[in-house]
Amino acid sequence: MLNPFVFGKIVDSTNFCNRKEEINELDRNIKNGFSVWLFSPRRYGKSSLIKQSFKNAPDTIKHG
Repeated sequence: MLNPFVFGKIVDSTNFCNRKEEINELDRNIKNGFSVWLFSPRRYGKSSLIKQSFKNAPDTIKHG
């Protein structure tokens, strides 16, 4: 069976899945001006999670 996950690079929405709860929490924190720390072992998708969260964010948050 072929592994469906992409490793070693930041993925886009095509390969991004099952992080809705985390994205919602990030969105709330960003909208409320809170600082956020993401920590986990390497290659767990932290950068992809941030990229996806900002993709969904309104332009006022993206551009200040």
